[in-house]
Amino acid sequence: MKMIWAVVRSGKVEEIARQLKKIGVSWCTVYPVRGYGEEWQSLRAYDPRHQKLEAIVKDTQVDQAVKEIANNGSTGLEGDGILAVFELKDVMSIRTKAGVHT
Repeated sequence: MKMIWAVVRSGKVEEIARQLKKIGVSWCTVYPVRGYGEEWQSLRAYDPRHQKLEAIVKDTQVDQAVKEIANNGSTGLEGDGILAVFELKDVMSIRTKAGVHT
């Protein structure tokens, strides 16, 4: 399994989450973030209009999930965001204490 995290514009996060659900992604968390990227020029860089989306995906879903985030998160303008994919060693449901498998 993999973790995908993406920092995207707040106005794009609902559509991204909707598309991830459509392709079968079951685990997704979204929260507001502050920071700056390559185009940092002023305090405007700490603009609260971005959200961080974290999704746990099966190995078979990674390529499609990355494509959905990139396509639905893009405006073509600076500040669209960034995404990364991480390998997960273990995933466990806190409620059931059961491992989540691919």
